[in-house]
Amino acid sequence: MGLWIWGAGTLGAIAVDSAIDFKGSIDFHVHSAPDVTARLYDDLELVEKAAQAGMQALVLKNHVTPTADRAVLAHKVVPDIEVYGGVVLNETIGGLNLRAVETMDRLGEGRGKVVWLPTIDAAHHRQTLNHHFGGLRVARYGHLVPEMPEILQYIAAHDLVLGTGHISPAEILTVVPAAKQLGVEKILVTHAMATVPGLNLAQMQAIADQGAFLELTYVNTLMGENATEADHQVWENVSIEAMAAAIQSIGASHFVLSTDLGRALDPSPIDGYQQFLEQLAAAGISEADLYLMSHTNPEKLLQ
Repeated sequence: MGLWIWGAGTLGAIAVDSAIDFKGSIDFHVHSAPDVTARLYDDLELVEKAAQAGMQALVLKNHVTPTADRAVLAHKVVPDIEVYGGVVLNETIGGLNLRAVETMDRLGEGRGKVVWLPTIDAAHHRQTLNHHFGGLRVARYGHLVPEMPEILQYIAAHDLVLGTGHISPAEILTVVPAAKQLGVEKILVTHAMATVPGLNLAQMQAIADQGAFLELTYVNTLMGENATEADHQVWENVSIEAMAAAIQSIGASHFVLSTDLGRALDPSPIDGYQQFLEQLAAAGISEADLYLMSHTNPEKLLQ
């Protein structure tokens, strides 16, 4: 089919022929400005381009500030696409801070959907990528830290999505069953195959068996020692073939496809999402499974 895609630096739309059904897709993990990291687009530019490409929805993510209120404003300016946000429980908003979750939810007017556990301030992230000590933990020795139960209870009571962030495999394997026990219905394991968290296939299967979705992000295919973005050179590359093998092993019904794009030197999130679908198709993933992971599954989380 013919699809209109907008890329970085283009003066107009470029027609792309593709058999993959990109229209109506949802990017559950995308970054835009304002941010402390250089971004390719600001919120409005990103939302406008995604709407023009026929996408159904975006979930805006920022490591240092909530995005629910920004999603409200972006949707008012560009009503042709759904826009959602959330809050990442990093140090800039007080870490594991229930008040930050409550405030995000109230400000979001129904567009604050996701509560991500710590990312760049997670102890696992710092130790794995920065070789630093310290950082935030959500569980220790198989038990939640004291701040976590009330946060999970709030997520459950308000039908929000729990994103696992950059915490360790051991923490994820503690948090997911605890969240389920406390009534959290919607869980998405953030870029499950990336260096952080660093889950193996057996761990991913165990998590999927508990009803959590596993996120795969296109940006991880661009990482590694040859990455354009210097910060991404310390991450391991995750190949399309490895992602396809995981999908075929665990089943597409357990996965959500996102880009995690938005860096100034990376492809545009819109182009990147299309490339992600095309490359997975070339690796043997069926069109039906691609639709499930790019449309149906993320839509379930946003309902």
